[in-house]
Amino acid sequence: MIFYMQFNAANIPGVIEVTNVKQEQLYYLIRTQPHWKTSYNLLGISQDVIGQIKQISSSNWPNFKITIGSQTITNVYHVSNSRHQLMIAPSLHWIIKGNLFENNYIVHNFHHKLIMTVDNIYFKNGHEGYLLNIEDTAEPKIGILLAAVLNQTSRNTKNKRSIERLKGQQMKVSLKRNIDMHFNKR
Repeated sequence: MIFYMQFNAANIPGVIEVTNVKQEQLYYLIRTQPHWKTSYNLLGISQDVIGQIKQISSSNWPNFKITIGSQTITNVYHVSNSRHQLMIAPSLHWIIKGNLFENNYIVHNFHHKLIMTVDNIYFKNGHEGYLLNIEDTAEPKIGILLAAVLNQTSRNTKNKRSIERLKGQQMKVSLKRNIDMHFNKR
């Protein structure tokens, strides 16, 4: 099954639209309070809450809990926090591997059976999003909520990289300005 998750610019105000191949709206992911912890509710078209992700740790690489209805499905734990990310969802026996900078992920079970793939894409309107290819044996709602966890992890990394890049550009500009001013004084 193919699903598309479309993010708006900078993920503000915290609404992610989920559509099918025909671009029909199926679900919405809505960010919930408080903002210091990342949580999203998965809503159906009729605005009923179907499931949620909830941040359960407050580290740089937080762990999350996925629930459907009132039932906890699994926690998602970061095992490796490098460019090549590794996470596990132990209750489901899933392993999530991917490239954190490119936002491409593969999810498989402990027997190496493919569960889903998550690929970073850009829509015609310029917004970023994910293409989810979820196997028929997996529950789509769980896959969508897991993709929301991956999005949040990559957003944190993108924000940190953007700040570092901005700082680097400011230093280059100020150094260039100082050099030009130094040469012009002679």
